[in-house]
Amino acid sequence: MAISSVALTRGAVACVLSGLVAGCGANKGDGELHAKVSVLEREVKGLRASVAKLESGEPILPEEAVVVAIAEAVVRQFIDAQLPFVIEVESFRIEMKGAQASFKGSPSVTLEGSIAHRDHPDYVGVVRAIGALESIQVDSASGTLRAQLAVDHVDLLEMGGLEKILPGDTLDDLGQTVRAQLAGEVPEIQIPVKIEQAIALPSITEGPVRLQGASMPLAVSVADVFASQGLLWVAINVVPGELARAAPSAPPARRRQK
Repeated sequence: MAISSVALTRGAVACVLSGLVAGCGANKGDGELHAKVSVLEREVKGLRASVAKLESGEPILPEEAVVVAIAEAVVRQFIDAQLPFVIEVESFRIEMKGAQASFKGSPSVTLEGSIAHRDHPDYVGVVRAIGALESIQVDSASGTLRAQLAVDHVDLLEMGGLEKILPGDTLDDLGQTVRAQLAGEVPEIQIPVKIEQAIALPSITEGPVRLQGASMPLAVSVADVFASQGLLWVAINVVPGELARAAPSAPPARRRQK
């Protein structure tokens, strides 16, 4: 299945790319600016790679691959199902409670939650972590898709009293520390798409035509991914293995005649 079904033209990609770059200048506040720049950098990088493929005459995704499309809302629901999770960073307790997904050039994901000081539990701020899905693979045990969440940026949306115990120049340091801690603590994201890894041909032991069962293993892997128009397109390579016959089954017992 080719990605041409998305009806994505080179001009459309270039238009989105130019719109993203032009929108960079309207942000207010350093934290909000850094957050948007983090998202835009990934989106622009993904769109530029797509434009380069189109200009060279290549398909965005391999034509021989099987392509699966997953909506933002579906991924968000399954990330939400794995929340909340809590991490301890120095004297702070951070609890991530909600998620958003945005598939526009890159599979961006935003996590939001609370941050509180161990010695001042009444001071509770709102923290946001911005990143994207990476290393999307087929899990060999379950056959489902899984991904890592790379965290690019962390900021405090609301201080909730934390400004009383934190000097202003330590806010950026705290954000960097939280980001470093989240990198190893964010749970793996499970995507609800099951990829069969074998084809089973059952035995037929009754009737005029009888066949011995067999099975064919399939080597499945993610060839490439593409995020656009609210969908995450995942190209799956499928390589059939050698057909193996099943062990002969015993013929059904005949009933005795009375």
